[in-house]
Amino acid sequence: MKLKKNLSLSLAVLLMLCIVAACGGKPASAAPTGAFSEKDLGVEIAGKTYYLREDSAALLSALGDGYEYSEMVSCVYDGKDKTFTYPGITVNTVPVDGKDVIEMITLTDATYTTLRGAKVGDALSSLTELYGADYFDDGYITYSITNDPADIQAERIQFEPAGDAVGTIYIYSPSY
Repeated sequence: MKLKKNLSLSLAVLLMLCIVAACGGKPASAAPTGAFSEKDLGVEIAGKTYYLREDSAALLSALGDGYEYSEMVSCVYDGKDKTFTYPGITVNTVPVDGKDVIEMITLTDATYTTLRGAKVGDALSSLTELYGADYFDDGYITYSITNDPADIQAERIQFEPAGDAVGTIYIYSPSY
Protein backbone atom coordinates (compact mmCIF):
# COMPACT_ATOMS: atom_id res chain seq x y z
CA MET A 1 0.00 0.00 0.00
CA LYS A 2 2.81 2.42 0.91
CA LEU A 3 4.55 1.63 -2.43
CA LYS A 4 1.40 2.57 -4.37
CA LYS A 5 1.11 5.83 -2.42
CA ASN A 6 4.76 6.74 -3.09
CA LEU A 7 4.40 5.79 -6.77
CA SER A 8 1.26 7.92 -7.08
CA LEU A 9 2.98 10.87 -5.43
CA SER A 10 6.02 10.47 -7.69
CA LEU A 11 3.84 10.36 -10.80
CA ALA A 12 1.95 13.46 -9.66
CA VAL A 13 5.22 15.37 -9.15
CA LEU A 14 6.49 14.23 -12.56
CA LEU A 15 3.25 15.34 -14.20
CA MET A 16 3.52 18.79 -12.59
CA LEU A 17 7.10 19.16 -13.84
CA CYS A 18 5.97 18.26 -17.37
CA ILE A 19 3.16 20.81 -17.22
CA VAL A 20 5.52 23.54 -16.00
CA ALA A 21 8.03 22.71 -18.75
CA ALA A 22 5.33 22.90 -21.40
CA CYS A 23 4.25 26.38 -20.34
CA GLY A 24 7.26 28.09 -21.92
CA GLY A 25 10.47 29.55 -20.65
CA LYS A 26 13.25 27.53 -19.14
CA PRO A 27 12.95 26.46 -15.51
CA ALA A 28 15.00 28.75 -13.32
CA SER A 29 18.43 27.50 -12.50
CA ALA A 30 20.93 28.63 -9.94
CA ALA A 31 22.08 32.22 -10.32
CA PRO A 32 25.07 32.59 -12.63
CA THR A 33 28.43 32.86 -10.90
CA GLY A 34 31.95 33.66 -12.01
CA ALA A 35 32.69 35.92 -14.95
CA PHE A 36 29.87 37.69 -16.77
CA SER A 37 28.56 35.43 -19.56
CA GLU A 38 25.62 34.57 -21.79
CA LYS A 39 24.00 32.96 -18.72
CA ASP A 40 23.50 36.49 -17.33
CA LEU A 41 21.49 37.72 -20.31
CA GLY A 42 17.97 37.10 -19.12
CA VAL A 43 15.37 37.62 -16.46
CA GLU A 44 13.41 35.27 -14.23
CA ILE A 45 9.64 35.63 -14.04
CA ALA A 46 7.52 33.31 -11.88
CA GLY A 47 10.24 30.68 -11.64
CA LYS A 48 11.13 30.58 -15.34
CA THR A 49 14.12 32.18 -17.05
CA TYR A 50 13.77 34.06 -20.33
CA TYR A 51 16.87 34.98 -22.32
CA LEU A 52 17.75 37.51 -25.00
CA ARG A 53 17.53 36.33 -28.63
CA GLU A 54 14.66 33.92 -27.82
CA ASP A 55 11.08 34.11 -29.07
CA SER A 56 9.33 36.68 -26.87
CA ALA A 57 5.94 34.92 -26.81
CA ALA A 58 6.55 32.98 -23.57
CA LEU A 59 7.96 36.00 -21.70
CA LEU A 60 5.13 38.27 -22.81
CA SER A 61 2.61 35.61 -21.80
CA ALA A 62 4.24 35.32 -18.36
CA LEU A 63 4.07 39.11 -17.92
CA GLY A 64 0.40 39.10 -18.96
CA ASP A 65 -1.82 41.93 -20.09
CA GLY A 66 -1.60 45.49 -18.86
CA TYR A 67 1.16 46.79 -21.09
CA GLU A 68 1.58 49.76 -23.38
CA TYR A 69 2.48 48.79 -26.93
CA SER A 70 4.35 50.57 -29.70
CA GLU A 71 5.94 49.45 -32.95
CA MET A 72 7.95 50.82 -35.84
CA VAL A 73 9.34 49.51 -39.08
CA SER A 74 12.63 47.81 -38.33
CA CYS A 75 15.73 49.43 -39.79
CA VAL A 76 17.66 46.14 -39.47
CA TYR A 77 15.14 43.35 -40.05
CA ASP A 78 12.19 42.72 -42.35
CA GLY A 79 9.18 43.58 -40.19
CA LYS A 80 8.45 45.67 -37.12
CA ASP A 81 10.40 46.32 -33.95
CA LYS A 82 7.98 46.17 -31.01
CA THR A 83 7.98 47.55 -27.48
CA PHE A 84 5.89 46.16 -24.62
CA THR A 85 6.00 48.40 -21.55
CA TYR A 86 4.74 46.99 -18.26
CA PRO A 87 5.07 48.53 -14.81
CA GLY A 88 8.71 47.92 -13.85
CA ILE A 89 9.81 46.15 -17.04
CA THR A 90 9.95 46.82 -20.77
CA VAL A 91 10.53 44.18 -23.45
CA ASN A 92 11.82 45.22 -26.87
CA THR A 93 11.60 42.74 -29.73
CA VAL A 94 12.86 42.49 -33.30
CA PRO A 95 11.46 40.33 -36.12
CA VAL A 96 13.69 37.31 -36.88
CA ASP A 97 12.55 34.31 -38.94
CA GLY A 98 8.87 35.05 -38.39
CA LYS A 99 9.18 35.47 -34.62
CA ASP A 100 9.44 38.48 -32.35
CA VAL A 101 12.79 37.87 -30.68
CA ILE A 102 13.80 39.56 -27.40
CA GLU A 103 16.42 42.22 -28.07
CA MET A 104 16.31 44.15 -24.80
CA ILE A 105 14.81 43.84 -21.34
CA THR A 106 14.74 47.06 -19.32
CA LEU A 107 14.15 46.96 -15.57
CA THR A 108 12.82 50.25 -14.18
CA ASP A 109 11.95 49.44 -10.59
CA ALA A 110 12.83 46.93 -7.87
CA THR A 111 10.00 44.54 -8.81
CA TYR A 112 12.30 42.64 -11.19
CA THR A 113 15.92 41.59 -10.73
CA THR A 114 18.77 40.40 -12.90
CA LEU A 115 19.60 36.71 -12.75
CA ARG A 116 22.27 37.51 -10.16
CA GLY A 117 19.80 39.49 -8.07
CA ALA A 118 20.72 43.11 -8.89
CA LYS A 119 17.77 45.49 -8.89
CA VAL A 120 16.93 49.14 -9.32
CA GLY A 121 17.78 50.99 -6.12
CA ASP A 122 20.77 48.81 -5.20
CA ALA A 123 24.02 50.56 -4.33
CA LEU A 124 26.32 50.76 -7.35
CA SER A 125 29.09 49.38 -5.15
CA SER A 126 27.16 46.09 -4.82
CA LEU A 127 27.57 45.34 -8.53
CA THR A 128 31.19 44.27 -8.22
CA GLU A 129 30.14 41.78 -5.52
CA LEU A 130 27.63 40.25 -7.95
CA TYR A 131 29.44 40.59 -11.29
CA GLY A 132 33.10 41.21 -10.50
CA ALA A 133 35.44 44.04 -11.45
CA ASP A 134 35.57 43.34 -15.22
CA TYR A 135 33.34 46.16 -16.41
CA PHE A 136 33.77 49.45 -18.17
CA ASP A 137 32.24 52.84 -17.57
CA ASP A 138 30.70 54.32 -20.69
CA GLY A 139 28.23 56.46 -18.79
CA TYR A 140 26.78 53.20 -17.52
CA ILE A 141 28.40 50.42 -15.52
CA THR A 142 28.63 47.96 -18.41
CA TYR A 143 29.33 44.24 -18.29
CA SER A 144 29.63 42.81 -21.80
CA ILE A 145 30.47 39.42 -23.22
CA THR A 146 33.77 40.70 -24.64
CA ASN A 147 34.44 43.38 -21.98
CA ASP A 148 35.65 45.58 -24.84
CA PRO A 149 34.21 49.12 -24.87
CA ALA A 150 34.88 49.33 -28.63
CA ASP A 151 32.79 46.19 -29.34
CA ILE A 152 29.38 47.82 -29.67
CA GLN A 153 27.85 44.56 -30.91
CA ALA A 154 28.61 42.56 -27.75
CA GLU A 155 25.64 41.51 -25.63
CA ARG A 156 25.63 43.28 -22.29
CA ILE A 157 24.02 44.38 -19.08
CA GLN A 158 24.19 48.10 -18.39
CA PHE A 159 23.43 49.68 -15.05
CA GLU A 160 22.43 53.33 -15.34
CA PRO A 161 23.45 55.26 -12.24
CA ALA A 162 21.07 57.44 -10.26
CA GLY A 163 23.44 59.04 -7.80
CA ASP A 164 25.14 56.19 -5.94
CA ALA A 165 22.37 53.71 -6.78
CA VAL A 166 21.20 51.72 -9.79
CA GLY A 167 18.55 53.77 -11.62
CA THR A 168 17.73 51.52 -14.60
CA ILE A 169 19.02 48.15 -15.83
CA TYR A 170 19.34 47.29 -19.53
CA ILE A 171 19.86 43.66 -20.57
CA TYR A 172 20.70 44.14 -24.22
CA SER A 173 21.62 42.36 -27.43
CA PRO A 174 22.51 44.93 -30.12
CA SER A 175 21.03 44.19 -33.55
CA TYR A 176 23.66 45.69 -35.80
